[in-house]
Amino acid sequence: MAVEEIAQAGATHVEPAFIRGYVDFDEHMFSEASALKLRRTARNAGLGINAVSAHLDLSGPDAIGALSRRIGFAAGLGASFLITNAGPAVNRAAIRATIDAALPSLEQAGIVLALENPGHGSGDLLGGARSGAGFVREIGSRHVRMNHDAGNIFTYSGETLQPAQDIADAIDVVGHAHLKDVVSTGTGWVFCAVGDGSVDYASYWAMLPATMPASIELPLRLERPGRGDPQRGSAPVGLAVIRDTLKRSLTFVNALEAAASGMA
Repeated sequence: MAVEEIAQAGATHVEPAFIRGYVDFDEHMFSEASALKLRRTARNAGLGINAVSAHLDLSGPDAIGALSRRIGFAAGLGASFLITNAGPAVNRAAIRATIDAALPSLEQAGIVLALENPGHGSGDLLGGARSGAGFVREIGSRHVRMNHDAGNIFTYSGETLQPAQDIADAIDVVGHAHLKDVVSTGTGWVFCAVGDGSVDYASYWAMLPATMPASIELPLRLERPGRGDPQRGSAPVGLAVIRDTLKRSLTFVNALEAAASGMA
């Protein structure tokens, strides 16, 4: 049903997401059969799959095996990008070892591993494009880039940094972008339609290359009271709210794109 709703809203692609604490899944999901089924579902709805988010800590004890499963899954989906967080900066060597071990599989599958900056916590290796650029450049592979999450930059920095500021000197390491927005209130952050919140998307869009692939992310069921870690709400969000928020987000991003094309 979700895939059909996304298609009816006017989207052309869907990005499946597997993030612990946000959705329920296990490692058995990353099978060839599951990938083919999901790919078929998207295709039947008229949607392509360019990216898949399947987060893990790349310094974990089974990181190499888990990443390998995700690469195979992304290949089965026909995706070009596999998105994941990296892990703590103190585990830099272990993260690098995991990526080095995965490079042959990424190259063979023609997939880019896109490392995403987190939206909460502290001490991450890739807290943003500015701080993570050196690590990605050090690897020196076109199969390892960043997935720059614009909303995450704003919240991870405690509202001290807008995404355009973060990406300005690191465009070369970014291969994909996530667009999400939050309203900053006195009690915390509330996720909302892209363009309705506190993230400066006009300045950000002007920084992105015209060919940069980007996905809209709407984690409407997540709550961030007191600007703390995300918490999944106990009740599902109403379908009418999801439809309206998705359509308004698409309209906003399409307007940004039209304005940029008009200036080109």
